[in-house]
Amino acid sequence: MKNKIAFKLTLYFSAVLVVFGLIIGGVFYQFFKEHTMELKKSSMMRQAKRIATAISNNLPILEQNHGEGIAKSNFMNFIDDINQEIVWVVDSERNLNVNKEAMRRRMEQRQKHHHGEHRPLPPQPTDPQEAYAKLPAHIRDYVEKGFAGERFQVEEYNAWLDGFMLTVGEPVYDKQGQVKAVVILHSPVQGLRDATWDGLRILLISLVAALVLGIILSIVLSWRFTKPLNIMRNNAERLAERDYNARNNIEQKDEVGELARTLDVLAERLRLADDESQKLEKLRREFIANISHELRTPVTVIRGSLEALRDGVITEPAEVEEFHEQMYKESLFLQRLINDLLDLSRLQNTDFPIEKAPLNFCDVVQDAVRGSRRLGMEKQIEITAELDKEIYMLNGDYGRLRQMLMIFLHNSIKFSQTDSSILVRLAADKLQIIDHGSGMKAEDVPYAFERFYKARNEQNKSGSGLGLAIAKQIAVRHDMELLLESEQGQGTTITVRLPKQIKVEGQDSEQA
Repeated sequence: MKNKIAFKLTLYFSAVLVVFGLIIGGVFYQFFKEHTMELKKSSMMRQAKRIATAISNNLPILEQNHGEGIAKSNFMNFIDDINQEIVWVVDSERNLNVNKEAMRRRMEQRQKHHHGEHRPLPPQPTDPQEAYAKLPAHIRDYVEKGFAGERFQVEEYNAWLDGFMLTVGEPVYDKQGQVKAVVILHSPVQGLRDATWDGLRILLISLVAALVLGIILSIVLSWRFTKPLNIMRNNAERLAERDYNARNNIEQKDEVGELARTLDVLAERLRLADDESQKLEKLRREFIANISHELRTPVTVIRGSLEALRDGVITEPAEVEEFHEQMYKESLFLQRLINDLLDLSRLQNTDFPIEKAPLNFCDVVQDAVRGSRRLGMEKQIEITAELDKEIYMLNGDYGRLRQMLMIFLHNSIKFSQTDSSILVRLAADKLQIIDHGSGMKAEDVPYAFERFYKARNEQNKSGSGLGLAIAKQIAVRHDMELLLESEQGQGTTITVRLPKQIKVEGQDSEQA
């Protein structure tokens, strides 16, 4: 069977029902049998008591028929008419008084009811004293106990009645308290057993019906239970095959539903991780391609210049000096490129520590502006700083923060026209570097902070494309947010959102 869990659940459920049925059947049979027997005994004892009372109340009349005996009186007919059991009455003279016709009729009816046919009773003596004398000795012992004033009940085989009988005895007292007779009632045990088996048969039929219904319900419930598990198994196999779009979409408010939702979350995270992995792989290939391209040009220039000098192709002192200068510039570019790569790699590594300490960010801004003014003098670019406060305390690495600002200012100077201006403005928790340079195309703005991104123009021919990427990593390590807005031909604005100020003991960090 393909659905093994459903099969096992159905099998276990059926086994539990069978065991439960056997236990209940056995307990029912035992208790029902005992309870039925006790009820029958109690009923017969009450009936015997009523008959004994009736005989006691009519003793004067019966004594007038002393010569005929109780059996030949109409009183026994009356007792048999109102009673469903076989009644014997033993008087003080040890006469066994029996209404033989009534006894024969009841036995035949019971035999026909239980067996479908009746067997003739064994021949019985007609004389009451002879009949009593032929009773088994142990029955006569019970009768003698009755004459001694004891009530009795016994379950045993009775040869006269040809079957197992439940027998009870009740003494009959006269007005002086003397025992004058013993009333004996017989009831076939087979009828009680048949009633017990009928009840057990009904119980078994009910249990079989419950078992069939339970199996059907267990199959349905097992199928409903295993259906989402099969869906999750199939989707897990799809996830194993890198199909991260597989979703369970199971809406159940139980543990199975929680598991399905957890697998859906896992699938989504795997999809995002796969996308990120593909993106990183793409960036890795682009990085290798870009670094190969960036290294190829200076290495080619240096190698070509060295080959020309080695082979004596260039011999004029002025040309030799020019080749030496070119090789020197290319080596400086290589050194700067390697240093930038090392800086970027270190900053991207969260395990690489940076030396943070409480500092006044306003001092960093003023320092960077002073340093960049010397760079802007060649293009006669005016760099001004507007700060709305003198102190802005935060935890940071002074050198790295100055490096970040110098990168922004160096780019602004590089792409600004001669005789233009650059504004560095600190207001509230926001620092802005605003220039009026060549700007960027709108489609290039989202990639400005990517590694090796750079404008392919005359102004940026010496750039490595790593500066803004390094600046971004410095900002990330200082919990700062960067925003670049640029319009081609109009200029660029870089916004740095600063973290909240810190309070330093003995100094008001909120001072403007």
